Order: sequence, then structure tokens, then C-alpha cells
Amino acid sequence: MSGKTARGVAAPLAILFLVNLLASIDRTALAAVLPAIKKDLALSDTQLGLLTGIAFSLFYALFGLPLARWADRGNRRNLLGFAILFWSLATAATGLARSFAQVAVARMLVAVGEAGGVPAAHSLLSEMTPTHRRPLVLALHSAAVPFGALIGLAGVGFLAGSMGWRTTFFILGAAGLPVLCLTIWLLDEPRAQIAASYAAPRPALTSLLANRAYLWLLLGFAFGSFAMTGLLQWLPSYLGRTFGMGLAEAGVSFGFAYGLGAIGGMLLGGALATPLMQRDTIWALWLAALSYVIGGPLLIGALAVQDAAVTLALVLLGTGFASAAYGPAFAMIQTIAAPNLRAMATAVSLLVSNLIGAGLGPLAVGMLSDAHGGPDSLRFALLALAPALLAPAFCYWRASIAYRSFAPLSTPQAA
Repeated sequence: MSGKTARGVAAPLAILFLVNLLASIDRTALAAVLPAIKKDLALSDTQLGLLTGIAFSLFYALFGLPLARWADRGNRRNLLGFAILFWSLATAATGLARSFAQVAVARMLVAVGEAGGVPAAHSLLSEMTPTHRRPLVLALHSAAVPFGALIGLAGVGFLAGSMGWRTTFFILGAAGLPVLCLTIWLLDEPRAQIAASYAAPRPALTSLLANRAYLWLLLGFAFGSFAMTGLLQWLPSYLGRTFGMGLAEAGVSFGFAYGLGAIGGMLLGGALATPLMQRDTIWALWLAALSYVIGGPLLIGALAVQDAAVTLALVLLGTGFASAAYGPAFAMIQTIAAPNLRAMATAVSLLVSNLIGAGLGPLAVGMLSDAHGGPDSLRFALLALAPALLAPAFCYWRASIAYRSFAPLSTPQAA
């Protein structure tokens, strides 16, 4: 990006990146301390799968819809401030939990707060950015997720190893205060200056759901989230059980492999999509499909090898290629949706990816691991995700075909 557009979006993007980073750290931290919580509270793998999966994702998905409605119609800065305060308090409360039920309730409340973050951020950033630049802007924003996962897995694993998992959650909760202050004081809400564009009748959500390209995008998000979240939440435990790594070593090793791979992949996908979308918007969907064609087999290979270093190298490469889909796919959602449905369009995609994908992925792995039993049960369960690692490529390819025959609700030239 360059010129007026780059200068105008840089400061809001930096603030929204920090908000997304904080959310990702708080969301991922539990995965880094699963072994400690399992031992302390005497939990099964199925219970851990519930905590890292549906206990979070169900509430994240469902509360995303009313909060997106607020974002499409109200003050997005105030919504973000409320969301940060709410999930930070819930994160701190996790450290007080003394049972499975109490940890589950804390996770649900974290999810309620975080549900307001991404839809409002995508709406703001898309409003400030022309169509062909959205993949890079949204990729930069999305890169906060793996960066936060890197901190959440590596940093939290190290912190918990020295201070205990309860104190770690207290510290994470307190970290929300400076981010909250930056958001309230420095983030502008441009809607007052463009109120006329929101005075027109609001398109019905059914008009968005009638777009077949959007529906295929949703399905791609669901499969990708099912597989990637299952891997993200369970691979630190897999490294410990399979290769004998300790809590801190597994968290740091996987955190860097996943975090660096995903960050690099997201930025690469956004950078490639920007010039290609100037030629034809459909390139965003082709790039998203290609990313899983390459990344899926690499991640499957990471679970099949018997060497920890090779596993981590394949995780880095596979995550990098698969993550290249995020910027282009999110940009297409914002391109298809009308301006005053953009937050809702993102919220629906997050509902599908979290409720069906992330909610069931970790749970499915935990249940398969318990059912299989034995020292290799977790490897078996994670390898069962293989079809879901390849399915997004087909879905995004189908979305490209549908996009050619079904006009989007907003034009490629819309800002």
C-alpha cells in the first residue's frame, strides 16, 4: 500500500492488530497449559476437547451475530472497548477455577467478549480500503492470530512452567487494560462522517445467503477451521506424548513453528492477492484453493513422521501454505457483502467456522483419542483430520465457479 490509502488505514490497522493479538493470546493460552490443567483437575481428553472446542466456539459463534448487528449499525469503537473489557475479566477469572464446570464457564465468557472483535474490525478496515487492497490489509489483521498463538503457546507455556497456570491467567487478564485504553482513546469511528451511506434500506441477510459463492466460502471456512483448530489445540500435547517434550518445550517448539508459518503464509497470501485482484477479483478464490492443495498434504505428513524436528518443520511449512488463504478469503467475503452487511457477513462466516469447525475439531480429536486408547491414540486421532485438511481447496474452487455466475452484492470498485 502507498499514498493516502496506506496512511489512512495504518493507525486503525495497528490498533485493531493489537486487539486481535490480545484475543488470540487469551484464546490460545489454554492449549499451552492443558497438561497442567488435566493433572490439577483430573480431567479426561474428552473434557479437554470440550474446553478447547465447543465450550468456546459455541458462544463465540452465537454471540457474534447480535454483536455484528451492533457493529453494522452502531459505534464500533465502543463495541470493541466493551468486548476487550469483558473477555479480559473472564480470562483472569479462569485462574480462579477449581473444577471442569468453572473452567468451562470462564471459557464461555471469554468467547462472548471476543465475539465482538473480528466482525467490527473487518467492517472498519473494509470501509477504509479499496477492494484490491483488502486481502493484504485483512491478512495483516489476521496475522495477529498466529502471532498471538505463538505468544500464547510459547510464552504462556514458559510462564506457566515457572509461575503456575492460575497466575498466568491473572497476568493475561490484566494485559487487556492497556489495549482497552488505546482502543478507546485512539481509534476513530468514521461512521458519523459517512452516515448518508447507511441511510439506505438495509439489505436482508437472506440476500447474502442466496449467494452461492458466499455459501461455498462458508463451507471452506468450516472445513479449514475444523482441521486447523484441532491441530492447534492438540499438537502441544501430541509433542509431549509422542516425543517426550515437557510443557514449556512443547509450547515453545510448536508455538514458533505454527506462529512463524502462519504469519508468513498470511502475509504472502495477502501480498500475492493484491496485484492479482487488480486483474480479476476471482484470483482471491483461486489463491485460497491453492493454499490448501499445498498445505494440507504437508500437515498430514507432519503427523506421519517419527522425528520431532521433521514434524515441526512440516508444521511450519504446512501451516504457512494453508494460512495463505485467510486474507484472500476474508477479502472476498467483504467484496460479496453490501457495505452495511459486512460485519454480519464476517460474523456468519465465524459462526460456521467456529460452531461447526473449531467447536467440533478439538472435541472430535479428544473423543477419538479416548476411544482408540494406547500410546499412539493422539496421533491416530489427529490423522483422522486428513480429509478436512484437503476439503477447503475444493470448496474455494467451487466458490470461484459460483462467483462467475452469481453477481456479488457489492461491486469490486466499492471502497
